[in-house]
Amino acid sequence: MLNPTDEQTTAADTFKAGDHLALQAGAGTGKTSTLTLLAAATPHRRGRYIAFNKAIALDAATRFPPTVTCKTAHALAFAAVGHRYARRLGGPRQAGWRTGQALGITKPVHIGNREVTHKALSQAVLKTVTHYCHSADRTLTRHHVPRLRGLDDPKRHAQLAEVILPFARKRGPTSSIPTTASSASTTTTTSKSGPSPTRLSKQLPPS
Repeated sequence: MLNPTDEQTTAADTFKAGDHLALQAGAGTGKTSTLTLLAAATPHRRGRYIAFNKAIALDAATRFPPTVTCKTAHALAFAAVGHRYARRLGGPRQAGWRTGQALGITKPVHIGNREVTHKALSQAVLKTVTHYCHSADRTLTRHHVPRLRGLDDPKRHAQLAEVILPFARKRGPTSSIPTTASSASTTTTTSKSGPSPTRLSKQLPPS
């Protein structure tokens, strides 16, 4: 970059001084160019550029010095944890009710005046585990259980949770029972020191 803007120069000076720094800017305003400027100004530091998709990560790798690792959030998660489940990640999709069947959900239950089918229970279990995995919570509790139509008042929802939670804890994010799909959210950021990837798995309490 031949002619950095005043804002980019200020950012580079702040970063070079070792101060904490957060940059916020809209699309196409030069965020990546600014980050390459920061990396060039501090060749002794290691960094990590986390991109939204692989194409962006590959393009960034051609622009940053070797001291900056450019990867997607999925790639970081796979290297830290996902490789242990590669066989399952590449496996065929499975209907939610089949996962429920493997957990022992084979009959409907009656809560109040509503019958909840085994398929609805299976989907509720999977959604419960998904809500837990998408949270920062350490334990799986009633508030992770989705609210079903007709069972959304506190009393009925508590009764539903009593049915769902034992199966959800049995399912768990580290269970060997196959599920329907997996998902993750990603972001674009950078760090000054490039720490080792954090473990992304959660441990459920025993049922």
